[in-house]
Amino acid sequence: MSSTGHKHYHDNDYPAKRVVEVYFCDDRFPLIDENLKFPMEQIHKDIDSGLVKGETLIDFSVTASANHLIPVCNGFKDIYVVDVNKVNIDEFEKWLQSKEDAANFSYGAKVHHKLEGGREAWHLKEDKIRQAIKGVIQWDISNDDQVPVDLPQADCILSVFLLEITSKDKDTFQSNLNKLTSRLKIGGGILLFTLINMTFYMVDEHKFFVLTVDTDFIKQAVINAGFVIEKVNVLPSKKNCELVDCDAIMYVRGRKEREA
Repeated sequence: MSSTGHKHYHDNDYPAKRVVEVYFCDDRFPLIDENLKFPMEQIHKDIDSGLVKGETLIDFSVTASANHLIPVCNGFKDIYVVDVNKVNIDEFEKWLQSKEDAANFSYGAKVHHKLEGGREAWHLKEDKIRQAIKGVIQWDISNDDQVPVDLPQADCILSVFLLEITSKDKDTFQSNLNKLTSRLKIGGGILLFTLINMTFYMVDEHKFFVLTVDTDFIKQAVINAGFVIEKVNVLPSKKNCELVDCDAIMYVRGRKEREA
């Protein structure tokens, strides 16, 4: 996908569970507030306020993590999870089936428990997500123009970090965003989280590719995809970790006005 020599999210040997363990399971990762708590907080605020709601949500997010879906259940009845790599889907299915060797998302459940003021016991949250998930679908969006037949039109699309990790260049990023949001109804919303000015992330001894994008590019890409932007929030990175070289996390909430 690039000349960097880095490994890629599409690789057949992508370490799906290891990525979750390093980046999304607990506060041993120094930037957990940025890559997990910040997205969960933004999603919770916009759903809890009633600004984002509907029947069906499509999730297109990095790794086999379910953390970012925990606040979604308060605003949407049906969730469809989409990933480009079968390795991640297989790992996610382990969690969905409550297998013993599945990744543990209790940390995210506890984070959301605090965000909503303890309204619901944290240990009930993972089962609530499992009940809401109506499909887990593989779609290699960069290489397949055909929308999966079992992916319905949605009221909202949530994407956390995956577009810049799976897109080889900016034209592909725009194309992938257009394809993904083609499943969104006119008037529907997008919740897009992006890694800004990042070039890699480490998993053990391996560097993995990330497309470098800035805030201006992301805003224009969302507009080009047919959206009016309703909210932008950029969280600068503390940059206290050598596993990633990210400058900031960007959140954009948009409303679809037209087809791309």
